[in-house]
Amino acid sequence: MMLLIDAGNSRVKWGIWQDGQWLAQGAAGNGQLSELAAAWRGLPLAGAWGACVASDDVRGAIEAQFGGPINWVSTQAEGGGVRNHYHAPAQMGSDRWLSVLAARRLCGDDLVVACAGTALTIESLTREGDYLGGLIMPGYALMLAAMARNTARLDQPVGAWTDFPRCTEDAIASGVLEAMVGAIERARHKLAAHTGRPLPTVFVTGGDATRIGPQLASPARIVDNLVLLGLLEVADKSS
Repeated sequence: MMLLIDAGNSRVKWGIWQDGQWLAQGAAGNGQLSELAAAWRGLPLAGAWGACVASDDVRGAIEAQFGGPINWVSTQAEGGGVRNHYHAPAQMGSDRWLSVLAARRLCGDDLVVACAGTALTIESLTREGDYLGGLIMPGYALMLAAMARNTARLDQPVGAWTDFPRCTEDAIASGVLEAMVGAIERARHKLAAHTGRPLPTVFVTGGDATRIGPQLASPARIVDNLVLLGLLEVADKSS
């Protein structure tokens, strides 16, 4: 029984894996980490693997709640059938790297991997296993907050996406979502132009995946907890 931990900028997501299946999964806000000990208490865990892009304080709090060593994963130049072409792999967030490894585990074709959390990250991976690089931009909530904070008289209630917005709140929500979807689709077309092959599949994960996924052109798949699946890939290779 293995504990896998994805410590992001806003939340800690976790899962317990045994014999090819998830036995339990959960999440806690970075300000409510005391909940984790109760969720994990009494479980016969063989070990824990984690990715952390949050602060050192969050990492320390997770370790305290677990009460034992955690194998914190860092980004590598190569692994899981993927060659990382980042100029300095250590500067690439481990969550991004693990999402790419998980995508490779799930699909051997060209892929664009979009993780829609506090930030939106968009990664490009070829069927040959070359991770070409990626994008980082503000996520849905960050963009809305920036509009409200920095634009006069646009501190509006959150609207809804629509083809032709006819009120300011819908115009903001639709504009933010169109920007995110447009960036993903542009990455898809760039990867197809690079490989000379058809448009790649898009994997979308993260808290806003269900908001983005329906707006993408096919083929696109919503895949839950890609970072945890990437941790599983690393743990399996290390055992």
